[in-house]
Amino acid sequence: MAHTITVITNNETNHRFWLRKLFAEADEVKIAVAFLKYSGYANLKDVLEIFYKSRAKKSTFFVGLGIGATDPKALRRICTLIQGRSNHELILCTPDAGIFHSKLYMFVTGRIAKIVIGSANMTEGGWVINDEISVLIETSINSPEYSQFDSYLKKLYTEYRTENIGGLIDEYELQLNNYVKDHPSVMAFKFRRRLPSTGVDLNLLKAYLQNYPYSRDYIDPEDRQKRYEQAKENLDIIASSVSLTSDQFEDLFGPLVGHAGYDKLWHSGSIHRKSYSVLNYIPVFRELVRLIKENIGMAPSVVFDRAKSFTKEKIQRKQLAGIGVNIITEILMTYNPRKFPNLNKNPLAVLTLIGEKYSSATNFRGEDYESYAALLLKIASTLHMNSLLEIDSFFNYIYWRLMEEGQ
Repeated sequence: MAHTITVITNNETNHRFWLRKLFAEADEVKIAVAFLKYSGYANLKDVLEIFYKSRAKKSTFFVGLGIGATDPKALRRICTLIQGRSNHELILCTPDAGIFHSKLYMFVTGRIAKIVIGSANMTEGGWVINDEISVLIETSINSPEYSQFDSYLKKLYTEYRTENIGGLIDEYELQLNNYVKDHPSVMAFKFRRRLPSTGVDLNLLKAYLQNYPYSRDYIDPEDRQKRYEQAKENLDIIASSVSLTSDQFEDLFGPLVGHAGYDKLWHSGSIHRKSYSVLNYIPVFRELVRLIKENIGMAPSVVFDRAKSFTKEKIQRKQLAGIGVNIITEILMTYNPRKFPNLNKNPLAVLTLIGEKYSSATNFRGEDYESYAALLLKIASTLHMNSLLEIDSFFNYIYWRLMEEGQ
């Protein structure tokens, strides 16, 4: 049969559209990518789950580890899907010198092969955001071109396959975590040809916003609003004078921060880890929530300074632990998400990218917080967002895309 060639970019019909479509149609899939991010797995998750329900389907994933660029969590998800299925394999490609850098997707249906080869890794950046280009070649499995591609993959299989793929992932994750501890990562430098002359780079934000509603990381504003309304009900009880047992307090506080066994209400990522300490200082934490609630009508600078000063004093006296500006500002945002933003490293990293640099969250004073709040409210208005909850969700999305791109 004659070959047909289609050019794929991320300008209109992007890589995600084509690769999801081709995967859903195929009987056999062979993918070789330099690295795999969790966002790449998430963009294909529902298609993968359907694909693996069929016993007749076949798949092989060849994934490079780069310089720690591949996400161990994504590898484990693929492993879980293919576990116990003899027609499916995951191969980690780890050359002694250099890195594995292929971007090849092969889909076979009957005797027809559709091959995508180009620049796109299995990430949301590669499939949607970045400037990428690939060609989709439709050919026969009897063609010389298909044979050459297949021979390349067979060579990879022979060179890199291992029976104990789970053990190899464990070893990779351990070495990666140890390296990160010894060499704290920073976001990679990103040269930008057109810096904004004044203020924030709204064009960059709008570029991310075009994809955000279609991302697997999209947070529905109404759903998040409902969660924070429930969080407010919990805080109101905590702030009240009602007597609470330790278990009753945990049933109110645990859902806020996402303690084990509770459906998380607040969006901040890792606040559950240190916040278990709060359970040893329940009366003082209740006093903090009461203080914030009583001052919620004040200017952001005032209520922030009062809450931070109270917390600092109690921690110094060893009367409180597990509380920082992230939890303080989560409480503020819960009580008024149109006035008070959450504060942690994620939105600060995004603001640095778009032209506004602040000190670290722990060094914020009230005047810094008020300036930060005013800026985010301005951005929210410009992007037609109704609350700082929406901005927080959107900035988290950008932050994790930046962390991927920084690899």
